[in-house]
Amino acid sequence: MPSEPNKKEAMLLGQLQNGAANRILLVGIEGSDTVTLAQIGKSFAAKARSNSVFSHVLNDQSVIDPAEQKLIYTYRYLLSPNTSTELFTPKSLETVISANLLELSFASGLLSKSLFMRDPTGEIMALVDRMTPVQGPQTIHGQWFNDQGERALLLVQLASDGTDTAAQEAALELMQTSFKEVVQSFQAQSQENRQKTDDIRLVISGPASFAVSTQKIIQQEASRLSGIGLILIITILLYVLRKLKLLFAGLLPVFSGVIAGITAVSLGFGSIHAMTIGFGITLIGESIDYSIYFFLQRSQTAENGGNNPIFWRTVGLGVMTSICGFLTLLFSGFTGLMQLATFSISGLVVAVVCTRWVLPTLLPQRLSIHDLNPVGAWLRLMMMKGYYLRYFIWFLTVGALLLLLSRQDYLWSYELNDLSPIPAALLDLDGELRADMGAADVRHMLLLQDKTEEQVLQRCEQFLSRLDALVAQGLLGGYQAPCVYLPSQAKQIQRQQVLPDHERLEQALQEATHTLPLSVQSFQGFVEDVSNSKALPLLRSDKLESSTFGITLGVTLYPVKAGENHFYHALIQLQAPLQNGEVGSINHELLQTELLDILNEQSVLLDLKDDFNSIYKTYLNKILKHSAAGFIAIIVLLLLVLRSFRATLLVILPLACAILFVTALLHLLGSQLNLLNIIGLLLVFAVGSNYALFFSSSQSNMTLASLLMAATTTGIGYGVLIFSQIPILQTIGITVASGVFFALIFSALMAPSTLRRDSGSISQN
Repeated sequence: MPSEPNKKEAMLLGQLQNGAANRILLVGIEGSDTVTLAQIGKSFAAKARSNSVFSHVLNDQSVIDPAEQKLIYTYRYLLSPNTSTELFTPKSLETVISANLLELSFASGLLSKSLFMRDPTGEIMALVDRMTPVQGPQTIHGQWFNDQGERALLLVQLASDGTDTAAQEAALELMQTSFKEVVQSFQAQSQENRQKTDDIRLVISGPASFAVSTQKIIQQEASRLSGIGLILIITILLYVLRKLKLLFAGLLPVFSGVIAGITAVSLGFGSIHAMTIGFGITLIGESIDYSIYFFLQRSQTAENGGNNPIFWRTVGLGVMTSICGFLTLLFSGFTGLMQLATFSISGLVVAVVCTRWVLPTLLPQRLSIHDLNPVGAWLRLMMMKGYYLRYFIWFLTVGALLLLLSRQDYLWSYELNDLSPIPAALLDLDGELRADMGAADVRHMLLLQDKTEEQVLQRCEQFLSRLDALVAQGLLGGYQAPCVYLPSQAKQIQRQQVLPDHERLEQALQEATHTLPLSVQSFQGFVEDVSNSKALPLLRSDKLESSTFGITLGVTLYPVKAGENHFYHALIQLQAPLQNGEVGSINHELLQTELLDILNEQSVLLDLKDDFNSIYKTYLNKILKHSAAGFIAIIVLLLLVLRSFRATLLVILPLACAILFVTALLHLLGSQLNLLNIIGLLLVFAVGSNYALFFSSSQSNMTLASLLMAATTTGIGYGVLIFSQIPILQTIGITVASGVFFALIFSALMAPSTLRRDSGSISQN
């Protein structure tokens, strides 16, 4: 088993799984004029806010809403970093009141005369500037819009857990229904409104949307492509078997293997991923080959076809080599791959047991099926004529090996994005909406961890002064930290303690205003607010839930469960500085150096792209090592069973040549190998080992025909995946379909000439 992930990896994976950002949706409304889009957008936002499925719905934050205004006003001295003993000295009060009094004559909006009298130090405006994002979409007619004014924008946070796909799907359907109702209500007002909204549409992006959309696309793709593949395979099987009864019997091992795989994974892991079922059914698809071998063997003679021990030993050895290959996934450390290995191993074992002991009881001793001896004879003729092509195979294999060795630095892709099942169209839409919202992907962040919410907020506060200095130096454009919206309890108590009492503040104001055209009496509201702040109950996270600041706090401060342990994560999102009016980049190494003295195992600076790719690279290298160990285990297994180095070589060499050739071919076609290619090549080895084992001994024409038929059905089953719009399914399809084809051809052409004669109706060892 791989070693446990280090602290940084564990924190990063916890953030990925538990972060509230998984509940954020970016929403756009397009297809009409600006005025109409604004009306629809505001109505849709109001309707969504009335539903408890959505915790927050934002569509205009150009002015802080009443909930934020009240919260900031009430807790300004507990929230403000300016709250200190120095702020309330006569000299400081005189300076700040004079400056704000001068600004009052030019200001508008929130900074009114009445507000100034109650907040002469300007804490409210300072907090508004500090808490409001620097970048954001423009507001037209009270509604967010992109720069062109062609798309109305909303930001929605779901109330459900970020991993609850069913709840996310229900919420997305509710959004679509609500949008239709809003549009229909608008259209009912006039014919003109109907014309304006003929082409209006709702577009949604975000992690929850990706999860639901990808699941639907995979289900649709799996149904469509599996249906096509199944029709083609059934057509071939019916042509050969001639009877529906035989067809259903032939599919029985596959169905029994699927049920066994689902049961084994559910018992071992408690639940099963949908992708595990999809890939697992594909991986144990080789079990249909066992039925084909059995039917064509049994169709020859009753005394030889059904219970030929040599035939079943060959099949059993093929299953054992497949299991050795899949065992490498069982020790990968990836839950998904471990489930896949469990599914495939248990499924294959049950499928071959069903073929060996169940099918014979369901079928007559002598089967009447299509005579495939001419097909086998043709394949034998091709083997004899192509015997000297084995030298060409050696030439291709050596060339492929040299190519791979010379290009090993470029052979593997360590980009985690290459494993993404998300179609390019959805990624493009997400990029557009993020750009419209002024919320480009956050790549650099500080991830902090501690046992309690209070402790992690205190840890967060240690970074604020340093980050402010980096912003002043131009190394950062800004940052968003949860302790800005919710200071720790200790920090709030500290600020309360430095607030002056009623008499001290009046005395300080008396000295500060002797040069100002204002009396102490005019600041009585200020004095009362400061006195009240000293007795305020401390601000807690539950008080922020009713405000739209809660959406920011939910994304940047959240609990994490790691096994039996519970932690809190605080996420400080770092914004890149502006360079020539455009968003630049963050120098990660320089930032690491500047913060080195306060970074530790509980406070890490992340470059999400590089860090996730690094974790993926680590796991990929481990899987490659385990795959190599599995390959060695297969060689040892064959040596023990076959008891001959030459016989083992006859099985291994065609498979090794096929895998090397397919790998080089994929590289020449411009593909870098990834984790999915390893799975595909393991499957090539698993399926191809059956071909190589049969070709390593002399076979009858019917056996050769069964090999060709099995390769055809397997090639069709995987070949249809090439036409999928999902990249990961395409990768599996290309790798396995081509690999199985070359494994069959190479096994046939590299078989010894002494084994090319017709051995009659049974396999000879």
